[in-house]
Amino acid sequence: MDWSNNLIFLVRPYWQYAKTYLVGRIAISAVIMPCIAFIEVTLLQNIIDSIIMGKDMAATLTMAITYGAILLLLTLLRWGFLILYDRWKVVEIQNKINRSIYARVAQTDYQNFDNPEYYNDFTFAAGEYASKAAAALDLLTTLCGFIMVSLAMSVYLAQLGPWVIAISLIGCAVCMYGQRLISLCGIAKTKEAIPHERRLAYVHRISYQRQFAADMKSTGLSQAMMNMFDVSGNNRVAVYQKYRQQHWTGNLIMFVAWSCMETLQLVYIIICAYTLSLSVGALTGLFTAAKRLNGQVNQFTGMLGQYMELSLYADKIRTFFSKTSAIEAQPSGNSAPEGSWEVQLRGISFSYPNSSFAVRKMNFTIPAGSKIAIVGENGAGKTTLAKLLLRLYDTDAGEILINGHPIASHDVRNVRHRIGVAFQDPQVYALTVRENLQLYHQADDATLKRVLKTVGLDIPLDAEITREFDPKGIVLSGGQTQKLALARLMHGDFGLLLLDEPSSALDPLAEYELAKLLFDRAHSTTTIMVSHRLSSIRHADIIYMVVSGSIVEFGTHEELMSLGGRYAEMFAKQAENYVAP
Repeated sequence: MDWSNNLIFLVRPYWQYAKTYLVGRIAISAVIMPCIAFIEVTLLQNIIDSIIMGKDMAATLTMAITYGAILLLLTLLRWGFLILYDRWKVVEIQNKINRSIYARVAQTDYQNFDNPEYYNDFTFAAGEYASKAAAALDLLTTLCGFIMVSLAMSVYLAQLGPWVIAISLIGCAVCMYGQRLISLCGIAKTKEAIPHERRLAYVHRISYQRQFAADMKSTGLSQAMMNMFDVSGNNRVAVYQKYRQQHWTGNLIMFVAWSCMETLQLVYIIICAYTLSLSVGALTGLFTAAKRLNGQVNQFTGMLGQYMELSLYADKIRTFFSKTSAIEAQPSGNSAPEGSWEVQLRGISFSYPNSSFAVRKMNFTIPAGSKIAIVGENGAGKTTLAKLLLRLYDTDAGEILINGHPIASHDVRNVRHRIGVAFQDPQVYALTVRENLQLYHQADDATLKRVLKTVGLDIPLDAEITREFDPKGIVLSGGQTQKLALARLMHGDFGLLLLDEPSSALDPLAEYELAKLLFDRAHSTTTIMVSHRLSSIRHADIIYMVVSGSIVEFGTHEELMSLGGRYAEMFAKQAENYVAP
């Protein structure tokens, strides 16, 4: 574990976003705090000596007021910086840190989201990076303060009682050993508890998110979640119990070392008082300086534990940022072509890790401006094809061409911007209706109202969707959500429309009408509809029947019905549901 680099990693955002603030924090700890500590120690000594030596009261008051004025000035500088600048600046930097996490997610390959470890790393980074960066800065500034204050106290003590310094160093070494035991125990405990905490977090998420509420109330999901909570909670408790002895041992070592250190220093100072004929002021200063130095030792041993803990957190956060992305990190390529696209699939193959499913050597060409459909049973590979066309994944073999050029030669974000997508389970967001409609392209209100009317939605543009933030927000049904997703595609310029079961929540008649409406746009936009409800795609120019990742039939509806193969069989079975016996 690279502790020094981990601390630098956590503090780096402060150097990146606020160099002046970082320097100010360090200056307060390394300059102002040691000055305050030194003045407080010497002030008491000088005042007592001045009184005992019978100096003029005016001179003693003048000295005290001078010292007090300097202390006031230094304290005002410190607290002025912390109150007027520190508090809002920390929030600003935390916002920038969190934004860097979300920006990183946006540049991460889609395949990483298939990995539960990536989700774990992301949630950990999002939840901890900003706070741990602030803690690392506190640790760094505290360390600077410790070095300088300890140096100031050591300079003072070296003249009056040098063995106080030696006793403090020995006590510090023993306390550090005890703190190391505690820290190693804490790190091991944290690592072992993570799997159980992930399950507890999952129960928490399932319990409060709206999409699970119906199942929680109407099925046995609630009891299953409670069982998971009980088992994981007990396992987490067992982890903490496992390390209690080691934790107790480390604390015992620190407590004994600390007590012995203070007792030995006290004995030494008493001996000095009798053997060195120290003045009352010097003796008072010696006690005060020793107490200050001990406080620094105590703080330093605590810092060691924080240092090890922060290094562990930094390792996990760095794991998130170290994820490589072959697709999203690709240098900018050619701009996506204008107008409707010709799309070619040349012998493409693809499979998911740890899965028997695969797309196998698929070949077909979609002429520009044509309307085609890809059909098949669930799990046949239809949605996988959609994800390959969006370049959420790269093919294992073969290539996809846009107007004769490999899709990988184009800028991936530019390509996606020109592909209009409507999935089976579209998402709407806690934004206004207007903002939800403008996810692809901006448009004036008149255009947006027209497309809403086209898909049969009568909702105001300024209304907020969902009640995430607005109790008066609009809650859409499944069918209305799909209509809104389709309305996004009714304005703007696309080279390809990719419709993956976009109207499955609608009744068959409404689905047929919307499919016809979308296909009517095919004169200006190449359209691919993925579906297993065959009545909605009868008017496609070409229909491809996919079974187990391979094309087994293709042709027009009439040609496939005449062929009497898998398509005709599936169509006949679906038609039976709408024909009276």
